Amino acid sequence: MTDLGTLAPKIQTFFTQTAQTVARSIGFVERVSKLTGALFLQTLTFGFLDKPDASLSELTETSSDLGVRITKQGLQTRIDNAVPYLKEMFQQALTLFRNELPLDLKTLHQFTAIFLTDSSTVALPDALKDEFPGCGGNGPDAAVKIQLTFEFLCGVLAGICLQPGRSPDQSYTGELEAILPGALYVNDLGYFVLSRFRTLDERKAYFLSRFDTQTALFTATGEPLDLLTWLRTHSELQFEQEVQIGNHEHLPCRMVVVCVPQEVADERRRKAYETARRKGRTPSARHLELMNWSLFITNVPATMLTLRQVVTLYSVRWQIELIFKLWKSECALDRVAGRHRARVLSELYAKLIGIALMQFLLAPYRVGERELSVVKVVHIIQHHVPHLIERLGNLEQLTETLQDLAQRFLQNGMKDKRQKRLTTYQELRASEVTFA
Repeated sequence: MTDLGTLAPKIQTFFTQTAQTVARSIGFVERVSKLTGALFLQTLTFGFLDKPDASLSELTETSSDLGVRITKQGLQTRIDNAVPYLKEMFQQALTLFRNELPLDLKTLHQFTAIFLTDSSTVALPDALKDEFPGCGGNGPDAAVKIQLTFEFLCGVLAGICLQPGRSPDQSYTGELEAILPGALYVNDLGYFVLSRFRTLDERKAYFLSRFDTQTALFTATGEPLDLLTWLRTHSELQFEQEVQIGNHEHLPCRMVVVCVPQEVADERRRKAYETARRKGRTPSARHLELMNWSLFITNVPATMLTLRQVVTLYSVRWQIELIFKLWKSECALDRVAGRHRARVLSELYAKLIGIALMQFLLAPYRVGERELSVVKVVHIIQHHVPHLIERLGNLEQLTETLQDLAQRFLQNGMKDKRQKRLTTYQELRASEVTFA
């Protein structure tokens, strides 16, 4: 387990030297000023980390704590030109703040990485509707879609992209720009694109996804297969078969099938009726019957993952939804002040930089005898923001502060013991088998 004190040099360098260098290269700082690029970055990042709903007045208080007194108007003037600078610093944070200690699970170590991708939408003021148009209908006129790729094995924010709210998930290819051979890519139906799976397979990577039941299905030898008829012929609660998918692609893969409990199927049908009602449609009998099963496709061979492990590993995709929930509830990522572009985007990028820092600090302590509660850990970090600000300039003191944070994580940041339901880590551990 990592000593958080060893992370101090990276954190100090990022918020001082790197911040100064980028501020000059971007042109954010062109003349000598008390509020340097580094102090501006620290003001916004730690200001929003301490108080996610911080006003300009409260941000100026953070600036004062850092040794620079500035008026609200003065700070707003700097914010008006800060978006390119903060955007670049955010990319630098994603590159620098990366944990390299993987979870201690043999099953997962078969993969070079495990990437989970999902999105969440945040409403924006109408002034940004040209740059970030919303989805239309009853939704906001302006919205940003945050595409997140989370590397589950090491707990790293592997990629974050801001897109217009109306951008479809199926068109997002950010996680495919640098495919890592041997890595596993886990996605939900929103990212179900056969060409995506083909690309991963050709580049020696793995995919795991729910199956879109509208997709053409064939036997392993290429004969057409009616999905519903095939499912009806099986009485097992769980089973799998080698198949090909796609009329033109005929992509070989494993189809893993799980018969869900009646109450789960009934709840799916209730939601299907509600969705159809909103769209003025009626769900088909075929669609409703297919809700009796969960269907997964993967190109991971059975020698690497058993049927049970495929199902368990897919369930970790929910971790990314918990991340978004945390960002909105504890970091106020869905609540931005101001009505103008520069203020809104500066706040978004500053909060995302703070989020990247928090993930960097908590990732090494995700598992142990008990798992960390990320909500509790975020509260501990937020409580210690004044200490981080005070000691950021002194490497020895910053190291001591981070070591103290680690002790508080272990003392006060653990999940409550569960009597019945296993954690995700415990489920993965329970599903492990010994490979020859």
